[in-house]
Amino acid sequence: MKININSMARKVEIDNRYPLRFYFRIADNLLKQASIYREEKNIVDLYVILLRFSSLVSETIPCHRDYQTFPPKERSMYRKKLLNVLDELESLKPEAQRLVNKLNEAQAVSQLPQLECLEGTSYGLGTPSLEWPPVNNNSLSINVRQPSSLKSQSSWKYNNDYSRVSTNTTQIDKQFQKLSLNIPLPNKETLSRHSFLGPNGLQGQWLGPSAKVKVQYPSSTDLIPTENSGLNQAVQNDIVAVKDGDQGGIKSTMESVLSLDDGVWPHPAQELGPSLSNEIREDPFELVINQPSPPPVLARVQPEYSPIPPSKVADPRPGPAKPSVDGMPSSNSYQHLHVPVKLMDDFLRLARANTEKNLETCGILAGSLKNKVFHITTLIVPKQESTSDSCQTLNEEEVFEVQDRLSLFSLGWIHTHPSQTCFMSSVDLHTHYSYQIMLPEAIAIVMAPTDTSSPHGIFHLSDPGGVSVIRNCDQRGFHPHEEPLDGTPIYEHCSHVFINSNLRIDVVDLR
Repeated sequence: MKININSMARKVEIDNRYPLRFYFRIADNLLKQASIYREEKNIVDLYVILLRFSSLVSETIPCHRDYQTFPPKERSMYRKKLLNVLDELESLKPEAQRLVNKLNEAQAVSQLPQLECLEGTSYGLGTPSLEWPPVNNNSLSINVRQPSSLKSQSSWKYNNDYSRVSTNTTQIDKQFQKLSLNIPLPNKETLSRHSFLGPNGLQGQWLGPSAKVKVQYPSSTDLIPTENSGLNQAVQNDIVAVKDGDQGGIKSTMESVLSLDDGVWPHPAQELGPSLSNEIREDPFELVINQPSPPPVLARVQPEYSPIPPSKVADPRPGPAKPSVDGMPSSNSYQHLHVPVKLMDDFLRLARANTEKNLETCGILAGSLKNKVFHITTLIVPKQESTSDSCQTLNEEEVFEVQDRLSLFSLGWIHTHPSQTCFMSSVDLHTHYSYQIMLPEAIAIVMAPTDTSSPHGIFHLSDPGGVSVIRNCDQRGFHPHEEPLDGTPIYEHCSHVFINSNLRIDVVDLR
């Protein structure tokens, strides 16, 4: 498997649920990570990180909905940083490509013994060879041609089916034509009246009905009872005339309705029952105001989510850890991350008071980067609000201030499940999503002291499957997720994490 630098860069997708400053913070962390690789003369990783930074600043951040309202001075500052990074990428490209080719050659050489073994087994060769045996095109080629008889039969069947469908369609059209009513088409005056935007849509200005069309509105004189009674009597006479008329009268009435000659609307009056007719006689305003009400407008107060079929619901259990790729960098590989052996016990002691009250406790994992390995060195316990199944961090600015002051990377988070098993809920998955797009190596540690079979677990979202599912999910609270399209679990055990007994942990309790 060859190294692909572009795929290793891991483009950061935009998510407008997070503020724009969150993405600029990712950019700052990438520059900090690049400075460490530069000091260590790690050319390949430096090139990859600078590629990720350039993609983030030039492609991702400008797509954020708040980018145009961001202070121009800060936007200009990051554009200058981008230009400097692009210049450095140009200077690093030849050396980075040379090192990548060297790594690819070393990988190919390491696979030669396996290829030789496969050659000897498959072809029975007595002596090893670096060349594949000649390929017999006649024996190995796959002929996908159809026999002439089958081809003609298939073609006849297709043509026959097509003609049959066309015939059926024609017959159906004729049946609809027989069933269709002989109703004149509405003219432009009707369209302009029954549309919010008029006949020209968004391209023109709405025009009212023409002066030639009779549209009667109530006036102050209509409130006089004597005139109202006369008008009411005239309306009733018109209704009776319509009921006693022939089919031609109904047709002419339909034409008058469609042309907005609406002194009378006959069809609703015909459908009214006796009780409603009496109400109309008593209230003349219902027939005087003949302007139709505007069509209802659908307003979505809350988004509607279609239920996920049971067969597509993601398994709430974690997937197995993916095997490493023999130390070769790839799009699916991560830098190693070391966890102090005392971290979990120290955190359980800090959370004991909440655990006894059946309340969750959370903490932020921060650390350093050295020799291509992340080390968790600091546990930050922020101010928080907790329940039995959730924990919300408060005043995140204080956490960022500690990380910036100590020049620490955000490496993940840790939290307890006081009375539940060791797994990641849907809320936990959404929480961890922000850590993992900040740093792909970020982890989530779950401590479940009452789960005797699995008292703790170290997880992360599968990438790209799980990351994509959470990025496209707008639901909140506890809810099921649809399984990733690639068939992978939505989250999994980490394969890049190692327990280090030589690391010490510092605790910063902000509560």
